[in-house]
Amino acid sequence: MGAFRLLYLICVGLLLGVCFGADPFTNFELDISYITASPLGVPQQVIAVNGKVNGKFPDPVLNVTTNYNVVVNAKNKLDENLLMTW
Repeated sequence: MGAFRLLYLICVGLLLGVCFGADPFTNFELDISYITASPLGVPQQVIAVNGKVNGKFPDPVLNVTTNYNVVVNAKNKLDENLLMTW
């Protein structure tokens, strides 16, 4: 009877350990603002993410593993509303 009870407690412990496992999260901090850049060879005001334009639009690329929870904190420093879609 003692061995059965020990086996039962081990199974319950393993089950609870799996049930309370946390899902992985990936966090991104984005600051959207205006900067002066020359994407077409002429200096002009463009929208930049995190204060830089790396020669590729749009910027940046967000690499995330499948089934991760993604948290994106975006600070809009523009003088107008901003809509971001995925």
